[in-house]
Amino acid sequence: MKPLRLVAAGSLSATGVILLVPILDHLLAGPPPLGIVLGVVGVLVSLGLVAVGAVVYRLDVSQTNALRIAGWNFLGIVVLGVVFTLLFTYRPVEDAGFLFAVALSAGAVAHVIIGVYDVRRIRAEELATERERLAVVNTLVRHNLRHEAQNLLFAVEAVRDTAPDAAERIEGVANNLSEMNENVQAVEDAIGEERRRMDASAVCETVVADVSERYPDADIDLDAPGGLAVSAGSHLDDAVTELVENAVEHNGSETPTVEVRAAARGGAVAITVADDGPGISETERELVSGEREITQLEHGSGLGLWLVRWVVEEYGGSLTFDDSDLGGTAVTVTLPAA
Repeated sequence: MKPLRLVAAGSLSATGVILLVPILDHLLAGPPPLGIVLGVVGVLVSLGLVAVGAVVYRLDVSQTNALRIAGWNFLGIVVLGVVFTLLFTYRPVEDAGFLFAVALSAGAVAHVIIGVYDVRRIRAEELATERERLAVVNTLVRHNLRHEAQNLLFAVEAVRDTAPDAAERIEGVANNLSEMNENVQAVEDAIGEERRRMDASAVCETVVADVSERYPDADIDLDAPGGLAVSAGSHLDDAVTELVENAVEHNGSETPTVEVRAAARGGAVAITVADDGPGISETERELVSGEREITQLEHGSGLGLWLVRWVVEEYGGSLTFDDSDLGGTAVTVTLPAA
């Protein structure tokens, strides 16, 4: 339980309940038609405040921002309360309590709406600041990755003749750093990229041809009928390539078998990459899909699947995992049809 959030939500709901009492009392007294109309409006608005309290408690905002919304509500009550108290003192009216409650309920709702927009504005500013910081960190990380990879490759050439095994391992590390740098760049480029109509079948064909050429021992089967268009961006091929390469490289067999399938599913297109390897562990699946929280001990084995998820989600799609009929894992990318 989050006490500050509970206080904020409770104050909103309590406002609605308190204002509801004089309004209901007025309605039960049998007012004229206009009084009934005002009373019904007041009841609905007050009940709305009660419901808003529950919504704010579940709202995806910090406790501080929840209190900010409650603060706007309190401000509306105080300001309007003072104004109407002075008005009714200066010019007494009949049913002042009823009119007071209706006016306050409407004012409270208006100020809650202002509070919500204020919180959204603050959150937008926070996100903009976070993006700016991440952009700086991303640039520095990519520069360092590229620089260190180049240094390692230079070192490989220096020891290749005297220590070939060590040179091979160092070269592998350098290539992994270069690939990591490319993945980070792909994710950065995909963020905010304008989507366009893309031929999913052609993307699959290009990826399969490219990976098959680089891994001639792999048996990569393609089933992607023509006419499958999706709404995506230029990094869709990076995402599909990552899945196919992952299926081949982590297979464990000298002749890995991989199936790439593309098919229409209602208003979407699904691209599935299945293999006969050891499969992606349940922990890895849950981490990438967001079902399991990342910790120091559990954080996944690399950026590859994260790249796929982030790129696909940026294009309005989704990433899912299942067991493959071949014995390994089937990873499916689902994208909106175009």
